[in-house]
Amino acid sequence: GLYRTEKDKGTLYELTFKGERNHELRRLLFFRPFGPVMKVRNERVDTSSMPINIIMPLAKRADKFRQFMQNFKEVCIRKDGRVHLTVVYFGKDQVSEVRGILENTSKEMNFKNFSFIQLNGEFSRGRGLDVGARAWRGGNVLMFFCDVDIYFTADFLNSCRLNAQPGKKVFYPVLFSQYNPGLIYGHHGALPPIEQQLVIKKDTGFWRDFGFGMTCQYRSDFINIGGFDVDIKGWGGEDVHLYRKYLHSQLLVVRAPARGLFHLWHEKRCADELPPDQYKMCMQSKAMNEASHGQLGMLFFRHEIEAHLRKQKHKSAAKKS
Repeated sequence: GLYRTEKDKGTLYELTFKGERNHELRRLLFFRPFGPVMKVRNERVDTSSMPINIIMPLAKRADKFRQFMQNFKEVCIRKDGRVHLTVVYFGKDQVSEVRGILENTSKEMNFKNFSFIQLNGEFSRGRGLDVGARAWRGGNVLMFFCDVDIYFTADFLNSCRLNAQPGKKVFYPVLFSQYNPGLIYGHHGALPPIEQQLVIKKDTGFWRDFGFGMTCQYRSDFINIGGFDVDIKGWGGEDVHLYRKYLHSQLLVVRAPARGLFHLWHEKRCADELPPDQYKMCMQSKAMNEASHGQLGMLFFRHEIEAHLRKQKHKSAAKKS
């Protein structure tokens, strides 16, 4: 569940439980003024008619897309069954490979709920998401803006449905970002499967509370607020701009950690062509993605640590002789 505190009123609690029927959830709302708890609402939420349009901008990265589709098949097709996938692809490089992955998934799973939009020009996340959102022709729909290196669970999709409401609220989850598994598990030999790596601990990753790229919101709200600034090129900036527009609107922005939403580690390259502010943001993100403060410290001082261990081993050998 979620809770938030209004400084001049009290604390609101939203608790969610599984309902008695499939695709049904039970939601309880309690309000605790600066006094005893007050029951606000007890309702059943039918999510069976709440499809989600997952919109993904993409350029190259076919291997990552193949990995994403493995999770998509399990979570969105086998478990949830109420998801449409919109891929907005930039350029021609690796496009046939990405199309092939989609078509193979369609045949294997008998899945038809996807769209593939190809654009020319250099990659722009904001433009890709904006085009994907406006291309929908099925009336108002809940959208999840997603990147190819994101892993999510079926429970997260229901959190998406519960925390976004047209004309009332948008959901900006805080995701858990995975550290470099090569540094975390390198001493264990082979890396464990992805599912076993995604454990929420301080040594395995961090809550990305500075990231606003993954969001659940209704198409009508996105259109009404003016969408993305499509003039922003390359990495970063467009998501913060949209988030700030919502903060200054009449809509409630739900910002909370999501235990079922993960950012998978990947090597980050910051292009020399980026302007100074974007380059600085990219490098800060790169540093934070590698390992925890303690782990980076151990790597930085590894020569001193190794020298200390050698001395201790030498002293121990000398005592025995």
